[in-house]
Amino acid sequence: MAEFKIEKSTSFLAYGIDDNNVRFVTFQGSVDANGMPSNNYYISDNDVYRKNLKLFREYNTAFQDAVFTESDNKLQELAEEDEDATTTTTTTTTTVK
Repeated sequence: MAEFKIEKSTSFLAYGIDDNNVRFVTFQGSVDANGMPSNNYYISDNDVYRKNLKLFREYNTAFQDAVFTESDNKLQELAEEDEDATTTTTTTTTTVK
């Protein structure tokens, strides 16, 4: 059977730039519909990266914090949806004679 399913996710993209306005790293991340985070980075200029290790780590931490915060928010949202679904479920019994 054919199936077409669209899944929603939240994407993140950031660039690390040094004091000389040189882009040396690209960060990508996402949070899927289930709240699962994914982070990665690509270092495009090794020389600039080596000269800016502390700056890279600051950027990396800030980026991860943004993605994980979104993940936490999505997981909380899903937990609240689950609670709403269980607290609003009612059972009706009808007896027919």
